[in-house]
Amino acid sequence: MLPRKRKRIGKFVVWLLVAVMVFGFTGCSQGDDGDVKTPTQGVQPTKPGDSKAQGDDVGQEAGITQGANQDADTTPEPTEPEKEVRTDFYISAIDEEIPSMYEYWKDYFSIGIAITRGELLNDFKGELIIQQFNSMTCGNEMKPDALLDREATKSAGTETCPVLKFDSCDEMLQFCMDNNIKMRGHTLVWHSQTPDWFFMEGYSNKQDAVFASREVMLLRMENYIRLVMEYVNTTYPGVVYAWDVVNEAIAPGDGGEDGMRMSDSFWYQTIGSDFVEKAFEYARKYADPEQKLFYNDFNTYESAKRIAILKLVNKIKEQGNIDGIGMQSHIGMSSPTLLDYEETIRKFGETGLEIQITELDINLDTNTEEDFIKEGTRYKRLFFTFKNLVDTGAANITNVTVWGLTDEGSWLNKDGKRYPLLFNQVLETKPAFWGVLMDDGIPLY
Repeated sequence: MLPRKRKRIGKFVVWLLVAVMVFGFTGCSQGDDGDVKTPTQGVQPTKPGDSKAQGDDVGQEAGITQGANQDADTTPEPTEPEKEVRTDFYISAIDEEIPSMYEYWKDYFSIGIAITRGELLNDFKGELIIQQFNSMTCGNEMKPDALLDREATKSAGTETCPVLKFDSCDEMLQFCMDNNIKMRGHTLVWHSQTPDWFFMEGYSNKQDAVFASREVMLLRMENYIRLVMEYVNTTYPGVVYAWDVVNEAIAPGDGGEDGMRMSDSFWYQTIGSDFVEKAFEYARKYADPEQKLFYNDFNTYESAKRIAILKLVNKIKEQGNIDGIGMQSHIGMSSPTLLDYEETIRKFGETGLEIQITELDINLDTNTEEDFIKEGTRYKRLFFTFKNLVDTGAANITNVTVWGLTDEGSWLNKDGKRYPLLFNQVLETKPAFWGVLMDDGIPLY
């Protein structure tokens, strides 16, 4: 309240005070403490499809009015809040809580891990797998050389029906069943990691052994596929949701018909170019109705290989025996270009088949902080690409599987130390992990 003035003060003084009061209350309403306050955001990865901009109501919260008579020169502009960007990427997955990748991407595709039996028996790794992945692939434990029992097969006395053992993968299948994790069956028919004796008369392993006939090999193939599927689907019902029926059958330039691998494929040499079609025919015959059948290969982004794969899968699709294409995706830091990689997914998507990224890793041979950030960017751009392709309906991507849990356990280390995966050897997250989660702390470019 203004103090009472003496009567001798002239009227002009009173009018002056009134004018000061009026102008004082009609100026900018911020007062002495006029800095605009903005809400701060916690460090959380942006969910896929979350397009709502942060800070939309900043102007309202700060008391900024938008009146028509407001002086444009004196009105503060609404500002975006500064985001708190992650700088600490190396979080112990053992000691601290981290976001779940499969929960983050649950509306798009499942997130898988390829693992070996020895790694799975490690309690810390097992817990991390349960937390982060809802799909699993056996690294080696379901390949033919792990399942075929030569001595038992010879003792059985039949040329057409091999004997199998499943001790290599039983614990892994049981782990999946116990923890509600689905499995990709990898792999039924492959020229590699299938023992030579399986293709020979009498299952011979001698140097001068001769190939079994086409008729015999077709029966061996059918019985092998039947026995694997019957055991898995009976003993662990509902666990395997997809099978890599045939792996790496295309090698343009190798001399085989329609780009088929020939020189090192005993399947091709004993049966012929239709062995892939026959494998899918048998797989469809014995698979559970809910199981999906895939053709899986590497370097699918190479033009000649892509064309040959498309010709092959379209033919099998016409026969009703294939559901999807697996792109292994062992890639480098700069090759292939993401444009070439995306183009292949789009071409495969045009077939109407499911697309799964089955063996993803990025070959990084240095371990500087700068390179780890670049690796995180490479992963982030890949998953941004996957998301965009799904959002636009260009491809039905249903799974992305990372080929290995830690850098230390990567298959790429056979050529020297590599750092291609999402976790380091002490189970700390790397920038690559946060790239998969589309974290703001990882640059997109």
